[in-house]
Amino acid sequence: MRGPLLRLGLRVADTIAFALPRSLAYALADLAGWAWFRLAGDRRALVTANLQRVCAALGRPTRGPAFRQLVRRAFRDHARYYLEILRLPHFSVERLGNTVGADDWDHWQAVFRSGAVVATLHFGNFEPYGTFLALNGLTALVPVEEIEPRALFEFMVARRGTGRGVEMVPLSKARRPMIEALRRGGLVGMAADRDLQGDGQPVALFGHPTTLPIGPATLALMTGRPLVAAVCWRTGQERFHGRGWPVEVELSGDRRADVAALTDALARRFEEAVAIAPEQWWAIFQPIWADLPGARP
Repeated sequence: MRGPLLRLGLRVADTIAFALPRSLAYALADLAGWAWFRLAGDRRALVTANLQRVCAALGRPTRGPAFRQLVRRAFRDHARYYLEILRLPHFSVERLGNTVGADDWDHWQAVFRSGAVVATLHFGNFEPYGTFLALNGLTALVPVEEIEPRALFEFMVARRGTGRGVEMVPLSKARRPMIEALRRGGLVGMAADRDLQGDGQPVALFGHPTTLPIGPATLALMTGRPLVAAVCWRTGQERFHGRGWPVEVELSGDRRADVAALTDALARRFEEAVAIAPEQWWAIFQPIWADLPGARP
């Protein structure tokens, strides 16, 4: 019974989000984010602790009105992401692709057309950038975790599927398709700022120990394709901007050492990316550093 009710609820939310004028839709999302901030005390404490760690490393305030406003904006921006997941897939590829700007696109387009591993974060909203890729004749193969309930997984996949710059494959079956795509000169995209399996590479992130998944570095080394860190963040209502960074180290020929070095270099690029808009890094809604109070490894 839960599955049909969830599907119905998602369809209703989908219809309402798209039918509303843009300004009203975002106003409702902002209201939902404010309510979430007010009511979710445990989550607010976790977001606060994570952002304090980020801001301390960036030399930004970790107390006072400006910091409290940053925490509130984190809840607002995360609510805006959920609104956009509902709303933006209704737009044509041309319309949505034209809402995205990209730094150094001539350079990155040439890199992507030759094949690359693109490691991104749970940051801003990367969905529009996939459509921007489609508008430029590119498609990225993306592994996706098969979340429960199944109805929610199917709903999300339907809004991120082929035709909008993304071809999704279940994470458990993604290894061979990703390797084959890269060896053909294709593009593989992976969210790599959360070590979901808990067996990743130890790194320092914003000056404190955590782990990152080794998948992006391993794929790049196996296939000889470049590793790129990239993000797409929100600059306004239905306005986005993308940026990429090369992730490069001097290789030693020792696979394990090279994976560790590349993953550590990726962490440094992730720090640069988060510095753009820390409140849009929605990984902060989950534990990142095991030593923080209440955080789970």
